[in-house]
Amino acid sequence: MRLSRGLLGLTAAAALCAGGIVGRSSSAASAAPSPKRLVETYLKAKKDKDRAKAWEAIAAAPALAADDVPALAARAVALVRKRGRRIGSGREEWFDEDEDGWRGLYLTSGKGKKGLVLGLHGGGAGSGDAGQASSAFSGAISGLGLRGLYPQVLRKTEYGWTDPPDTERWIIEELIPAAIRTWNVDPDRVYVTGHSMGGYGTWTYGAIHADRFAAGAAFAGAPTVYWVPGRKDQEAEAVIDGILPNLYNLPLFVYQSLDDPNVPAAANVKACARLAELHESDADGWRFVYEEVDGRRHAFPEKGPRPGLEWMAAHVRDPRPTTIRWQPSRDWKKRFYWLRWETPWIGCVLVATVDREANTIDAAITKPRTATPQRTESLRESFVSTLEFSLDEQLVDLAREVVIRVDGAERYRGVPTLSLATLVRTAEEREDPRYVFAAQVGVGPAPATADSGE
Repeated sequence: MRLSRGLLGLTAAAALCAGGIVGRSSSAASAAPSPKRLVETYLKAKKDKDRAKAWEAIAAAPALAADDVPALAARAVALVRKRGRRIGSGREEWFDEDEDGWRGLYLTSGKGKKGLVLGLHGGGAGSGDAGQASSAFSGAISGLGLRGLYPQVLRKTEYGWTDPPDTERWIIEELIPAAIRTWNVDPDRVYVTGHSMGGYGTWTYGAIHADRFAAGAAFAGAPTVYWVPGRKDQEAEAVIDGILPNLYNLPLFVYQSLDDPNVPAAANVKACARLAELHESDADGWRFVYEEVDGRRHAFPEKGPRPGLEWMAAHVRDPRPTTIRWQPSRDWKKRFYWLRWETPWIGCVLVATVDREANTIDAAITKPRTATPQRTESLRESFVSTLEFSLDEQLVDLAREVVIRVDGAERYRGVPTLSLATLVRTAEEREDPRYVFAAQVGVGPAPATADSGE
């Protein structure tokens, strides 16, 4: 979810005022508002100036006690949700509240309480609509006790789910959060599925936003691939960046008929063969099911989508995986599970692993394939220096010293501070109780080298 207006730019103002607040007498400090009161004042404020003043107090607040964090996190998310917009039922249109203009169309189905399924329709240039996805999936989704949400692409292009980029941001940052807050959906049970172009969208959204979804099911739709020269639609060479590494923690069901005239089977054959190799290299990751048939052309499986959706719905999101693999492909996608990257290095592969017993985090960053050696080394630190780690007791022991290493070099050592500002900021950024953190540490400056003279 995008940061609300009023939060951006307030940190600097808070820093200017912090000195005066911290310097108050002990008697004044004892009468200071409680953390809960500070959170409520900020998130209930109607005017920008009141929000700015409230944020200054939050930024200057003393460190939190660990026992206070769960209740404060729950209260912050509840207040953020309360002020957010809701969605309707049936067929609804989405209007931009700031610009008072039409934004998009979506359909909904079901009244189940077991989770939410984002259903993506097929189509292409000049074709496809939300009704197709609703007709194809609503029966199975409702039968599984789930709710269905079926948006329509903002522009009917060949890659409508990502072209234009506004479609993806609207769905991920606005529509899904609105559905979750409207129906009080368990954020650990949000799924994505689709057929044809919607299957492509499932691969793409599922990978890029794997931290949002619990699992996915792609029917007769494949990821974008590079074709072997002279063998287009017959032999795939590789899957584009930003897909396979990110699927490490997202279970995926894939269905393909070998005689599909619309979606060349070679794309899914290659992608799933690669997933199998990756899973064999690390049995903890890349869990998937590949159902390959022949003779069904571009249709759903003989038994329909329900078996695939049932497998998908059996999974629950783990928002605290001990290993994260992330290949950024969107400069606006700054959070992935418990990582925050202000300037993500597009195309690199970041692997971060937590060892709770040792209270350490090790991150390794592989440069993008397209980067030249000279440019890579000169720019690497400009990206790495903006990397941050969001921490809580599920990941590390916050009462002990935490050590973070990047590419083998120690970049942080210390006992993390529990910050009210961090808690509120993460509640606003994601509006997800499972992604609220009170501790967040950066990697700090690069260690001095032997020949640096320092």
